[in-house]
Formats: sequence, C-alpha cells, structure tokens
Amino acid sequence: MTTTLKYFQPQEVIEYPDCGSWGQGKYLLDKASAYALEMALATKRPLLVKGDPGLGKSYLARAAAAKLKRKFIAEVININTEGQDLLWRYDPVARLNDAHAGIKDDDKLNPKHYLNPGVLWWAFGWNSAASQYNDVCRHKIYCPQTSNDGALENGIVLLIDEIDKAEPSLPNALLEVLGNGGFEVPLLGETIGKNSAADSKQALTPPLVIITSNDERELPAAFIRRCLVLHLHIDEDVEGWLLERANVHYDDYQCSETVKRLAARQLIADRQEAERHGTVKAGLAEYLDLLAALDEMTDRCLQDKDRDDHQESLLADIQHFVLRKAL
Repeated sequence: MTTTLKYFQPQEVIEYPDCGSWGQGKYLLDKASAYALEMALATKRPLLVKGDPGLGKSYLARAAAAKLKRKFIAEVININTEGQDLLWRYDPVARLNDAHAGIKDDDKLNPKHYLNPGVLWWAFGWNSAASQYNDVCRHKIYCPQTSNDGALENGIVLLIDEIDKAEPSLPNALLEVLGNGGFEVPLLGETIGKNSAADSKQALTPPLVIITSNDERELPAAFIRRCLVLHLHIDEDVEGWLLERANVHYDDYQCSETVKRLAARQLIADRQEAERHGTVKAGLAEYLDLLAALDEMTDRCLQDKDRDDHQESLLADIQHFVLRKAL
C-alpha cells in the first residue's frame, strides 16, 4: 500500500532560491527525510538530523522551507555559542556606556532597551521579536536573514546548524523551548511562543525546527528525547545513490553519465581508503564540487565524445584536490 503524505513526497526534487549566504539549488528528498519532515510537522517536535558532513543535512531545512513556502532562518553554532544567545542577547556594556555618556532618563536606561531577540525568539514569536528589535532596542546587534520566497503567515523553518560544535550546556538550555514550544523573558515579563498574545496568529503555525549534528560530540539524553531523529547516510549502493543526486544537479550535456560514474567510483575508492586510515571521508558535497569543476573547466564548444575525453582527462588531474583532503 502506498502512503501519500500531505506536504512532502519521497524522491521529490525541491528547488530553492538564494537566501542571504545560502545559494540557490535543488534537493532530492529521499523517503526517510520526507516521512521525518511530515512527522515533525504533525508532532510539532524538532527534527534532529544526524550524519557525516557533506550529506545535505543543512540544505534539507532550506528545501523544506521552500516546499512549505515558509520563512527560513538559520543559526550556525560554534564552540563559543551559548544557549542564552539563541533566546536573547542582553548588552550591559552598551547600557553602561550610555550612562557614562550622560543619559539620566531612567526609562532610556531600562534594561529592556538593551535586550536583543535571539533566533528562537524570532522563530517562536516573530511579531514580538520585531516589535522589541524595531521599537525598543537602543543598540541593535542581531536580526536574522530570512528568505524572500516564504510567507510569514505560513510559518517559519528554523535551522540550528551543527549543534554538536557547542558545549553540552547549549542543548540543555533549549530543553524548555523545545519541550514547551515557548519560553519566558523575565526582563519583559513576557511569554514567547504559543501563549503569547502578540503572536496569537503565528502561534497557530508553530515553527518547524531542524537541528543538525555531525556526531562529533554526544548530545544530552534529555535533549535527544525532545527531538525526532533522522539519520542521513549513503545507501549501500553508493554509486547509484551518488548518480541519482548528480542527475538532479547536472544534465548529461554538462557531464555525461560515463563521467559521473567515473567520478563516483573515484569517490568510493577514496572513501574506502580514508576509512582504512581513520581519516575524514569525502561525501556528496565533494562529489558535486568535482562535477561542478568538470563542467566549468570544460570549453562549451566541446561536445559528445570530445567533451567526455576532455573531462575524463581533467578528472584524473583534479580529483585529488577534492576527494583526498585527509590523505
């Protein structure tokens, strides 16, 4: 029996436009990803996407936003990111500087004027965050980039990228907002999320939160329990898996199937060698980079066998720059 999903379909190719530093592209949605996204929408749970680097974990969120016609917001985590930063950023230094500059008005020095909404505030309470940022903040330090192809009334897709880069305190700091769909801002005496009067319309469409991890660090059990978990991996038929995705991005004129197969087989060989040495394995991102280089570095006048011959020769000369990074 075939199940038809409401929003996503397995093997669907989703196109997405530019969004800030995120370039345009296409995403081939596999069956597991389609069902995981559908379940995340149904349960209103965040989706934790785990897997090796370069498999398209981050772009799954970008594709989901494009398909749902939602606003897309992304926050890339690093070792210095703190959980509080994702909720709000309070700037006491700016307040002190204003006081030293001679501002005496108690209302102007009210701490609320130095409170900047973080990415979770924007995602769970867009109207409240916009009001705080535009009308209250004296020193604006953060406003997320959003996609122009999505409509706010359709909701938001929030990507929290590479959460395993942070200290364990960060995912622990997200337990309330992920578990309850909201959080308190004590300085304002305000609830952000489903109980917020300012965002009652948006609250009908909770954000789809997608969190990625390269499994570089174990995440707290309490955090994982609040998430659905999708494991992205390359199928056992590695060559077929790579070719299927290559054909989404490059037609046979740009790179013939023969050339795509040669590049795929080289990647497979290099992955096996990297595994033997315990080094970083190349993935889909490197494979697509290689095909992009073959296409861009080949004269458009070359066609058919001449084009294939040139690209096969070129492949031998450039493949190690992409595929053998750790050997």
